[in-house]
This record gives sequence, C-alpha cells and structure tokens, in this order.
Amino acid sequence: MLDKFLKRDKEAAPLNVKTWFRATVCLASLAAILRTVAYFTSFDSEIGYFNESFFVTLVNWLIVVTCAFALSGFIFISKDADLSHKIDNSANSIFFSATFAGFIMLADFAYKLFTIIGEEKFSYYKMIFSSAYRSDNAYIIRVTAIIEIFGILASVLSAVCFFVRSSKNPKAKLSAWLGFFPIIRALVGVAQMYFDMTVQMNHPSKLMLQFALIAVMFYFLCEEREYVSPEHARPRRFFISGCLAYFLAFAGGFSEIIGFFTGKLSEGAFCVEAFFCFILSFYILARTNSFVRCMNAQPKTEAVVEEVTEETAEEEKIDE
Repeated sequence: MLDKFLKRDKEAAPLNVKTWFRATVCLASLAAILRTVAYFTSFDSEIGYFNESFFVTLVNWLIVVTCAFALSGFIFISKDADLSHKIDNSANSIFFSATFAGFIMLADFAYKLFTIIGEEKFSYYKMIFSSAYRSDNAYIIRVTAIIEIFGILASVLSAVCFFVRSSKNPKAKLSAWLGFFPIIRALVGVAQMYFDMTVQMNHPSKLMLQFALIAVMFYFLCEEREYVSPEHARPRRFFISGCLAYFLAFAGGFSEIIGFFTGKLSEGAFCVEAFFCFILSFYILARTNSFVRCMNAQPKTEAVVEEVTEETAEEEKIDE
C-alpha cells in the first residue's frame, strides 16, 4: 500500500484522496485553535502584530506546511486515476451549508448597502465622483468606491447562487452562470483589503484573509468546470482546491472572528471578510466530502454490475 502511495499508482488514488481529506480537516481544526490561542497569548493589539515567540513560529509553520501538504496532492494523487463523479446535491449538509451561506450573503448585502446609503457616506460618494473633485489619491479613492459598489451587487447575486445550489436538483446552466458571483465577491474582498491604507500591508489578519479569499476563488473556478460540463471537469483539481480553500478559510475565518469579538482585532471590514470565509468553509467542506463519498461509491457500483453480469452469464450457461 505504501509502495503504491509513493509511486502515485492510480489504483491507490481513492486511498490518497481519503488521506488528504481527513488530514486536511484535522489540520484545519488544529490550526484554527492554535491561531486563536496565539491571539490571546502572543498578539499585541496596540501595534497589530504577533510577537516573535516560538509558539507563533510554530503556528505559522503549521499553516505553511499544511498548505504545501494540500498542494502536494497534485504529486501523490495520480493524474491518470479515474476520479470521475457527478455534482451531488442530495446530502443534507450541502442543503444546510448552501442555505446558510445564502442568508449570510444577504446579510452582507444589507450591511454593505447600509454603509453606502448612510447620509454622510452618500454625500461622500457624490463628492468623489464629481468632476471637480481633486485629491492626491483621487484615483485610489474612486477605484475603492467602485469596488464597494461591485461588492454590493456580488453579495446579493451570490446569495441567489447559494439558494439555487441548495436545491437537490439545481439547473446546471443557471448554477454555472451564478457561480461567477461568489468569485467576484471574494475578489472584491481581496481588493478592499489591499486598498485599505489604514492597515499595514503585512498585517497578519490582512495576509491570512487575502490568502483565504484567493483560495476560495480558485475553488469556485474549479467548481464552475464541474457545472459547465463533464468534459471540462477536472476532479483532481477540484478536490485539491477544496482541501486548500477549506483549510485557509476555516482556520483564518474562525481565528479572526474570535479575535474580533474578544477585542484583539478592531478592523470591522476584516471581520466581514472573516465571516465570509468561515461560512464558505462549511459549504466547501460539504462539497468536498460529497466528492469523496461519490468517488468511493463508484467502485462499489461497478462491482455490483460485474456481479450481475457474472450471474447472468452463469444463468445463460445453465439454460443452454
């Protein structure tokens, strides 16, 4: 078994997929707990950075090594293995996670809309889009405003996407078209944090959530291929991107939310992105788990077909 594992044998691919999935879930839980502990023991709220203790170094290396482990699936899971599957929406976990994500996206839409239509903010928007507006950072300010507007639209359409995908029999074409909006919503989150000049570029929360959002974007791109057509699907890429996105979204989202509500973090915009990542981690986990279940059920189905074929052949011989 170990020999097949190291040789990337396609017959060992189902075993490797199980190993990567279980290990990623365990490591995500461990990283989330340790990073949360690091906020209480090693984070300086005044300067916004962790100290250089051994514990913080250990947590950082755990995150880096786990990401490398998830990506190493491209090496140890055979490219020639038959990992074919279909999008399965029958699991209750997919229904609940997709529905919950839809409601969170509606809340995100309401929150973003409220921040823009406020009397002061609305006047501010009218001012910065005026042709008479002049500022040294006018370009960045206007780009940031446009990104916020795109974020509002992406949030409400992402909610529609998740509600559609919560159905047991969603329409493939509609799901495929709507699937671009969670990608846009994640991209907006990355852009907003990048252009937020009130927080240092190498702030630990900023970096962790940006990496998590990028991983989420990559996952949804891979999921899109699954909805478009079986010919365009890349099951191995879908699975590995799911493991990586779940790990970063769960570990980053959970620790950032706890840090915010305990007063260790003060960036409200980061808390919104942390909620986005945390909720999507459950959706990604449910989808990836469904992939593993469907893949493991495939050989059993083939085995049943073979048994039925053999029984039929025997009956034909007896009849003769």
